[in-house]
Amino acid sequence: MRIAMAAFTHEANSFCPVAATQESFEARAYGVGDELYALTVGTRTEPAGALDVFRAERDVSVIPLLMARAGSSAPITSETYTAIRDELLARLRASLPLDGVLLVLHGAMMAEETDDATGDVLDAVRTIVGEDTPILGTLDLHANVTQRMAEAATVLVGYHTAPHVDMYEAGETAAKLLLATLRGNIRPTPALVRLPLIVPAENARHTDGPLSKVINRVLHWEREGSILHGGVFAVQPWLDAPDVGCSVYVVTDDDPHTATSCASELATMFWERRGAFVPELYPPAKALQRALADPPRRIILCDSADATSSGSTGDGTAILKAVLDAGATNVPILLNIVDTQAAHAAAAAGIGSSIRIALGGKLAPQYAEPVVVNAYVKSLSDGIFRFHGPGMRGVQHRMGPTAVLTIGQTNIVVMSQGVTQWDPQLYRSQGLDPAYARITQVKSPAAFRAGYDGLYDEIVIVDAPGAASPNLTALPWDRLGRPIYPLDPDIEFDLAAHTWRTR
Repeated sequence: MRIAMAAFTHEANSFCPVAATQESFEARAYGVGDELYALTVGTRTEPAGALDVFRAERDVSVIPLLMARAGSSAPITSETYTAIRDELLARLRASLPLDGVLLVLHGAMMAEETDDATGDVLDAVRTIVGEDTPILGTLDLHANVTQRMAEAATVLVGYHTAPHVDMYEAGETAAKLLLATLRGNIRPTPALVRLPLIVPAENARHTDGPLSKVINRVLHWEREGSILHGGVFAVQPWLDAPDVGCSVYVVTDDDPHTATSCASELATMFWERRGAFVPELYPPAKALQRALADPPRRIILCDSADATSSGSTGDGTAILKAVLDAGATNVPILLNIVDTQAAHAAAAAGIGSSIRIALGGKLAPQYAEPVVVNAYVKSLSDGIFRFHGPGMRGVQHRMGPTAVLTIGQTNIVVMSQGVTQWDPQLYRSQGLDPAYARITQVKSPAAFRAGYDGLYDEIVIVDAPGAASPNLTALPWDRLGRPIYPLDPDIEFDLAAHTWRTR
């Protein structure tokens, strides 16, 4: 069996001022043909899981097309999106005939002129391979699953976890379902229900809270064999586009009634819990005050509004300013910020130098102002490290030229480009250990909880400015489809009107 495989992932944030370009993909992971294998080796990711399944089968030949993965940002520039999509499609055409296709996707990808970029890719692939060739796609739990995506794909396989610790397993599941489909062992029959709902990511976790109840129902059905797969998608909420919302997606083996009824039950559970997703937030000064209160504890200040993994710029200064205003630099504190100019200025000054420098507030001035500090240049590095924790284990991240600046006992990692902050290796790679810090700033809404497990006594979610603010009702929405909760709190949900199933 000839199976083509590609990865094309990006998560958009409409409130971020910095678009994704070709350089954004090359900074994370970009390669064509056999380069896909090299980019996958040693990682716990979807491509790794799928490839391990395929390699165990003697009758399977994988044709690697392309891997293009970028961090979250504003929508991809039209030029970059078109170039990568067309490269993928050209390689797909050259690989024909094919028995199947496996695509590693995110599901919340947008381009400047293409709101549903994932649906666009799936549609184009479907046009090339024809109606009878199975197409399996993997999706992030924060995918915006559209009807267009559901109609173009044979099966969509989503993560079951947030923090995302089952990326590898999602790849395995997709590969196994694709092989079972090709061998005639199953006839996938999906149903999709989309909800007029967006939720903050902080409380949308599989471990506890409102989303866990819905995900656990899916896992129960999967274990007992009632369904082949179920996906619960707490959509990336910062997509300012008409067709956006949380969703549930259920696949059965040739049983449309069960697919529809299970999807309806999940959607009802999700909708009934909509009010429980709102997190408790603390303004920066109050958050710091709580973190410094006796008795001393290890506190993570969750600066989710500035999370680069959610599409923010990472150069917010609210927590840094609060530390300085409180005169708290005599406390062991770990902070981080994206500032290319400052990182290069520190490198020019050299290790051991004392410098006066303006930090942050350069990429998104609508959210932050630069903060001037007098600091000591403690270390310099190339900023390259790999995740060691359960989420994206083995994946390399590149902060670019990076400096550690110190002010008293406060250490600030100043990086040239933002990276995902799920893993304490961001700090450890710079000689800093959160295990010994009183306060650690992490720019991630929830996914960091797995990697930082055991390194904190309390998490305080900070109500700071940023493109990924959990204060969804306060954002400057322009194109979002209405009515939608929580912007329209009195909306009623018509289950039948929001249901799609295989016809």
